[in-house]
Amino acid sequence: MTPAPSVLDLTRQLVGIDSQNPGTGERDIAKFTCDYAAQRGMEAQVVETAEGRCNVLVTIDAGPGPRLGLSGHLDTKPIGDALPVWRTDPLELTVDGDLAYGLGSSDMKGAVAAMLLAAERWAGRASRGRLTLVLTADEEAGSEHGAKELSRRGLVDADAIVIGEPSGISEPWEALYVVSRGICCFEVVIEGTQGHSGLSEQLPTSATVAAARATVALSGFRPGSTAPAAVDSRPTVNAAVRTEGGVFYGVHPGNAVVSCDIRTVPGMERGALEREVRALLADALPDDVAWDLRYVPGSLGWMEPAELDLAHPVLGAAQRACREVLGRELPLAAYPGGTDATHFIRIAGIPSITALGPGWLSVAHGPNECVGVGQLDEAVLLYDRLAHAYLGG
Repeated sequence: MTPAPSVLDLTRQLVGIDSQNPGTGERDIAKFTCDYAAQRGMEAQVVETAEGRCNVLVTIDAGPGPRLGLSGHLDTKPIGDALPVWRTDPLELTVDGDLAYGLGSSDMKGAVAAMLLAAERWAGRASRGRLTLVLTADEEAGSEHGAKELSRRGLVDADAIVIGEPSGISEPWEALYVVSRGICCFEVVIEGTQGHSGLSEQLPTSATVAAARATVALSGFRPGSTAPAAVDSRPTVNAAVRTEGGVFYGVHPGNAVVSCDIRTVPGMERGALEREVRALLADALPDDVAWDLRYVPGSLGWMEPAELDLAHPVLGAAQRACREVLGRELPLAAYPGGTDATHFIRIAGIPSITALGPGWLSVAHGPNECVGVGQLDEAVLLYDRLAHAYLGG
């Protein structure tokens, strides 16, 4: 068998395959990943859960013993309107010093490359246990065709999972994340009375003015939680991520929509949160307009937060690997965003580490995304050591 590529070269190949979501989907990158694993002697299969939405399961079975999953998603956010701001081609990994620039380099094709190489290294020395790579589709749009569907079908078989989302925000390897925040996306739909703007003082409150009042009220909203999380974890309210309304000059607006999202934490419940939001808006909005809440369909409308039981042995194995590779134990923290951990924990019932991977969340979803070249090498060693620490051998 030919020598395995470097983790940088494998990351370069993955970044070069367009898997924007919404966009081209994961079919091409799933085929490449599956073929690569099979050529390196690993059992691999593509699981297509909808047209063009493809996941990959790679399995290395060394006999009876514990079962560990390493998971990463194959899709990326779209390049979008940021293309003119990219200093390099987003779909071509470009190295500048110790930084490698490219779409998905941190979130999270670098981690996927590291997992593939670490799995092969582990397979060469393993004496027991089973290691599975769960490489998912659709994470960037709610995981309906990825981790959520795989978990519903019972296709994720592991005692524990470690997700390779970037674990840096401003510094590399900043924390080991054990809480995955959920998300609640909703719209405040406001209906007033459209009319001539010259008569605005005689008409009910402008729908767009009411929308502004709703935005100000929500921007100061601090939701409650019914139970403490394993680590310090607080929700984030993003008021007016989008606002629509109005017709043209001279027209008093009769309709407006304010789109919001709230990053939820363990202990928050949908019904209680809705009651809080409705009470807040009832106080903030004038009586002469009608309004209602409308949830976004699917996982974005409500995705549960989730957390790892800190007594689970996968956490000890991860910290041991961090000490051996990084020279230190990482502090535990709550991840700023949501991850596939929610579906693995809540649907599949598999304890999951939310994020332990190379790169920075702060550069994801925007122009000039990059990952540290040295971090990629560290990730290969870390995942290999983690597998040995958890599975033995």
